[in-house]
Amino acid sequence: MYLSSLCIRNFRCFDNADHVIPFNPGLTVLVGENDSGKSAILDAIRIVLGTTDYGWIRIEASDFYNEDISQEITILCKFSDLSSDEQAAFLECLTYEDSENIVAPQLYLQWKCKYSSSFDPPRPISSLSSGKGGNGPIPSPAARELLRITYLKALRDAYSDMQSGKHSRLSQIIHNIPKLTEGENEYQDKMNLEKLSLVGISNLSNSLLEKHPALQAVNKNLTEIMNNQMLLKGDSVQTRFEVAGSHINDIQKLISLLEKLDLAIDKTAGTMQGRVGLGTSNIMSMACELLLHKEAENAKRSSFLLIEEPEAHVHAQRQLKLIQSLEEGAETNRQQIILTTHSPLLASIVKLKNIVMLKHGEAFPMANKYTMLSEDDYKYLERYLDATKANLFFARSVIIVEGPGEALLLPTIAKLLNRSFTDFGTSLVDVRGVGLRRYARIFQRTAPNALLGVRVACVTDRDIMPNCAPAICLDEKYMDSTQWPKRRKWRVESDFTNEQALKHVQELKDRADGQEVKTFVSGHWTLEYDLAYSGLSGETMEQSLITALAKISSPKDWEAEKDIIVAQIRQLQSKEEKASYFYSFFTQGGISKAEFSQELALELETRFIGKAAEIEEALPSYLVEAIKYVTGE
Repeated sequence: MYLSSLCIRNFRCFDNADHVIPFNPGLTVLVGENDSGKSAILDAIRIVLGTTDYGWIRIEASDFYNEDISQEITILCKFSDLSSDEQAAFLECLTYEDSENIVAPQLYLQWKCKYSSSFDPPRPISSLSSGKGGNGPIPSPAARELLRITYLKALRDAYSDMQSGKHSRLSQIIHNIPKLTEGENEYQDKMNLEKLSLVGISNLSNSLLEKHPALQAVNKNLTEIMNNQMLLKGDSVQTRFEVAGSHINDIQKLISLLEKLDLAIDKTAGTMQGRVGLGTSNIMSMACELLLHKEAENAKRSSFLLIEEPEAHVHAQRQLKLIQSLEEGAETNRQQIILTTHSPLLASIVKLKNIVMLKHGEAFPMANKYTMLSEDDYKYLERYLDATKANLFFARSVIIVEGPGEALLLPTIAKLLNRSFTDFGTSLVDVRGVGLRRYARIFQRTAPNALLGVRVACVTDRDIMPNCAPAICLDEKYMDSTQWPKRRKWRVESDFTNEQALKHVQELKDRADGQEVKTFVSGHWTLEYDLAYSGLSGETMEQSLITALAKISSPKDWEAEKDIIVAQIRQLQSKEEKASYFYSFFTQGGISKAEFSQELALELETRFIGKAAEIEEALPSYLVEAIKYVTGE
């Protein structure tokens, strides 16, 4: 049995429409920016099912959408794939549904809450029922115990959870381990201590305390004082020190003993030295919770685990190990794990199909039937979607580029245009020349109206050289077009009619365009060429471009190199020739595009601060349009 879906209405950020969140049988990872609804989903599950620590959520006016207490909160949980034992436990509550020509039992649990004006002041009144329409009976208390989930909150105190105390979480976990009470409760002389139960250990401790000479002397003195000085004639008592009093039953003794247990790590048996940190303690607390799931697996029972931000206090390598372990455990055992995260690292390592994006109170699963991604796309993205690129799951808008030049330069340009990516929550993803359309499809849904509200700009090159470029950028022999190879990878303007060139650009756009994804194609060739084509005609941009190029081309004598470049450009007539000469430093001179972009970013920051209109005029229009699109224009 697993929680297959959750339907929420009028709860926190979820409005009065039916918001359905599907879950996987194994692992489901909820991602999204703050206040997108991740915690609300976990709390909704907790409200309906209850938790293994018997914690509860107090419903307040702030839990109602827009704090409108005249409306009713509705939370509907659907469970699928019930075993025969689970079907028997919930027999009167089942709903039989036809799915793919197979009638299968489903379990629906509906929780409702509404403020009642019968009280002064009004107070929330809740109800629980079964059935898809909420017209079925309440499951029995024994059946509901099968549904209780283990919940690890985001700001958990891992130290306290693993330490002793009344109703400690550690004692609750251990108490649920089978065979805990096996063994002998009474110690007999020369008995093998391994045969003792935990209650037996408690009784043994009491026996040893009784026989300790120092405590015997204290008991004797206490008894004499009480009997001789404080009690009435004829009254007498005998004091005794004990761990868990003999006056309580065995179950109470067991609970008392468990509540005195701490869990610590024996560092002498491992590689760690000194005090165990909060990160390790956090992992240890999760390991204990997973122990319950292991026991559920052994008992062939379903188990449910909710974790908020498992990455808390855990460094990157341990995060990777943790999420891989959780994902593998969820897939191979009868464990359902639902977790939330703000970590791009965790989002990058889990299977894309296991991710659900939360945006403005709407859920957008990444599973096959919900996206435009093909099976090949999933395989590709799971291989190449790293932690840096996974920032896109948390962004308000995304700009996808094909190389380090754009990746290094665009944030600076956006800042100078007063459209800082940081301010607008824009994530920049560098796909390194391939896979642009695959990343774009993450944001394209099979349901055309199910839009994420995330603007995505794909920035790509037109890759058509001017007719003069082969001779300038490749080889002087190409001055004569008849010398051009019949079979060549590069294309020039003369290879296309105007209509064909327009068609080529449209084909580039069609590869990724759709819904909120829009492709912006360079006006001519590549980023560096287009920057020169647009910028060499303006004094400030020209100085920025040539200075950056000279510093990378000849760092020790860049000023002289700059003069040479300026002189050469002055001799050329057309914008195509000037830009081609500029670009030849990359094709023939071996200049790094990434290093050039870094240097150019520094030059632009120096020369264009507070000059948004001036730099916009000097830039290729496709870059400006892409930046404006993802920043809200």
